[in-house]
Amino acid sequence: MNNWRQRYHIEPKSGWLNDPNGLCFFKGYYHVFYQYAYEPVGGNKYWAHLKSKDLINWEEAPLFLSPDKEFDKNGAYSGCALVKDDMMHIFYTGNVKHKGDFDYINTGRENNTVHAVSKDGECVDSKNVIMFNKDYPDGLTLHVRDPKVFEYEGKYYMVLGARTKEDKGEVLVYESEDLDSWNHIRTFETMAKFGYMWECPDLFEINGQWILMACPQGLEGGKYEFQNIYSCGYFIIDGDFRKNGYIVEYKEADLGFDFYAPQTFTHEGRRLLLGWMGMPDAKYTNPTVEYGYQHCMSTFRELDFDNDTLIMKPAKEYESLRKHCFDFDEENKSYSVGDDRAFDLETQNFGDKFDIEIFDTLKLDFDSGRGDFELSFIANGYGRDARYIRVKKIENLRLMIDASSVEVFVNDGKYVMSNRMYPSEYKDIKVNGNITGKLYKLDV
Repeated sequence: MNNWRQRYHIEPKSGWLNDPNGLCFFKGYYHVFYQYAYEPVGGNKYWAHLKSKDLINWEEAPLFLSPDKEFDKNGAYSGCALVKDDMMHIFYTGNVKHKGDFDYINTGRENNTVHAVSKDGECVDSKNVIMFNKDYPDGLTLHVRDPKVFEYEGKYYMVLGARTKEDKGEVLVYESEDLDSWNHIRTFETMAKFGYMWECPDLFEINGQWILMACPQGLEGGKYEFQNIYSCGYFIIDGDFRKNGYIVEYKEADLGFDFYAPQTFTHEGRRLLLGWMGMPDAKYTNPTVEYGYQHCMSTFRELDFDNDTLIMKPAKEYESLRKHCFDFDEENKSYSVGDDRAFDLETQNFGDKFDIEIFDTLKLDFDSGRGDFELSFIANGYGRDARYIRVKKIENLRLMIDASSVEVFVNDGKYVMSNRMYPSEYKDIKVNGNITGKLYKLDV
């Protein structure tokens, strides 16, 4: 029996899920597209499609993009959506891998930037290549991908992740007046090498500050930073992103085991983010493959920017799922979950030491003397061991728990840790130390 089916996170009924794509609000629905393959271990990529009125209840729609043209025959790779004039404009990378003795970095590959149009958000009316390999700047490998497009001050802008021939990651910035003809206006890069490839870029303004998100690959890790094989984070932009503005101070967006390729969009004044709760090329595994599917999305997160930090909190819609509440206090330190799998835990009033155990699988531990917050697996990590945040004081925690995941929001979302977990049994949620809090069952 499969006990690991998520209750309120997006996951495929069968097959493979990775990057969220094309996030938007169109014709009364939130739309989520994602990288999909028929086999649970991956394969040729399509765009799967879900839509929702409320971010909670999702309706499965037919596959939206298929790799059915010469320019995308080896995968309709990641991209975005832009709603304009009652049309959905889709931009994505059409992947082509030629047969032969190639390294597929400098030879044997095409990464075509494709513009597709949909009148109804259900079917693709047309798709055409707007940039081929030859159209990208000199000095790049064939790894140029993941377009993200937005409108600003009467013009359109696109960012693309890239890898140079010197194995240095960077982000290309393009400008357009019509969505079809694009001019390269600048490149974001660091003085010193900072990874060999920057994937899945996103450029946006929040509270007057421009942010460049990206997923750098090839960073050397340590105990407190770059703990995963690939990172996911953001740069603050100092100045005008179109001209001489430059990127400063990279910070990681999520410090858990399973978070990559996030994408943001805006609706009704909120900037929302959704990420893939997975990690490419990781050594740890997901046992749901045995049941014919793999991976899920994170919760939707509302973004804010404060004190030079991108703040992430679960979207307010999840609070509508709360029903029964259990209070953790001096007398009540353990809750038996029974048949329930979905919870929202808010805790505060911490001392210098505390720990929280979830289903005898995952442990959260803080020691002010040690100066860090540790997330570690007691069992059933399937290769996952421990992740750390360097922090001197914990003011509050919020845990979004599902049947096979936990997302930890620390200090009002200043730090986040997203993780898959696969309990063999679902017994208790336990707290130790000077902790008070409320544990809500979620009605899903």
